[in-house]
Amino acid sequence: MAKRRKRHLRKSILYTLITLVCALALTGVWAVMRPKQNVHEETQKETASPETSREELPLKTPEPEPEVHTASLFMIGDALVQVGVSDDARLEDGSYDWHPMMDGITDIAANYDLAFYNQECILGGDELGITPFPHFNCPQSFGEYMIEKGFNLVSTANNHSLDKGEAGVEGSDAFWKAHPEVVTDGIYVSQEDHDASIIHEINGITYAFTAWTYDMNGNLCPPGREYMVNQYRGYENEMLSLVAEADKEADFVIVSIHWGTEYTHNPDEEQLRLAQQLADAGADVIIGNHAHNIQPVEWLNDGKTICFYALGNMINGQLFPDYTTYDDVSTGIGASLVLNKTINPDGSVSTSIDDVKIDLLYTWTEYYETFKNYWYKDLDDSVFPGYQEFYQHMIDDVVHAYDDSFEIGL
Repeated sequence: MAKRRKRHLRKSILYTLITLVCALALTGVWAVMRPKQNVHEETQKETASPETSREELPLKTPEPEPEVHTASLFMIGDALVQVGVSDDARLEDGSYDWHPMMDGITDIAANYDLAFYNQECILGGDELGITPFPHFNCPQSFGEYMIEKGFNLVSTANNHSLDKGEAGVEGSDAFWKAHPEVVTDGIYVSQEDHDASIIHEINGITYAFTAWTYDMNGNLCPPGREYMVNQYRGYENEMLSLVAEADKEADFVIVSIHWGTEYTHNPDEEQLRLAQQLADAGADVIIGNHAHNIQPVEWLNDGKTICFYALGNMINGQLFPDYTTYDDVSTGIGASLVLNKTINPDGSVSTSIDDVKIDLLYTWTEYYETFKNYWYKDLDDSVFPGYQEFYQHMIDDVVHAYDDSFEIGL
């Protein structure tokens, strides 16, 4: 019995040991497995969700971009609407239709932000009579036509500004004031108008526009009303001071000036001197007229200022004198350019004039009774025999006489 008990005891101890070993083995397995689970849980806790990651990472600020503004400018020369020209446009009922005569060159104006011309014959009012040289007055419907075509920058300062005296100035002023969409300068009916700001704005660009003439064919402003016409002879310092002050306020200064010697292709000494003085005072664009012939185009002050010494006639019915030709007085310049203004991220502002283009136009007439305007590219020998040779001569020897870098073709 004792042996059997001993055997049972040994078996019991053996079972206990086996159970203990199994328990320890299971405990070891659990202990080994548990840390792996904890590491996984801690990894989950430490790994941020996508939302948390976006919140904690600093946002990248985009680089500021320059702010760029542009405005296009188109220009043509003198509107010299003699009686023969207006007679051709007059209909049987007394009204006028300028479209057949003018559309060939004016249609282009609508493509530009600003479109300039010089109103050479005053729009004093039809009741004053439609009169010829030397005291011009042309139908106000001509002005209506030009506005309809998109012209919105007009010089009224020229040697014919006082052809109809005070009544003509007042009638012209009333006409233009009825069209506030058009910027004009040159004649005034009050000191207040004369002293008004010449600063205007388009497409985020500020520009000053002022127009001056050498004189008014010997006519004088009435005593006490010397403000009626901007005359620069005797008032050069006033003109230059106005330009200098405008340059401080505006991004660009545009000056229309009636100057020079008639029927010549070469600027005279006064033109050359004043052009440089205007450029030095701050003028960016100088638009010259009066010669009734085209004259050269030139950059001044290292490309800051562009000077058109004379755009010539836009429309005319001149009976030319012996020292010029009909082709000379009937050839005009059409030009365009782009005004650029850049506001840099640091607040500084830079400006430039780019994309200058030039071409020529022609006024055809038959016996000074019928008139029609063409761009030279639209001519043929039936209208102007030899037009191609004359065109090339005008480009090479006149337009490009001082600077041949200007692009030809609008």
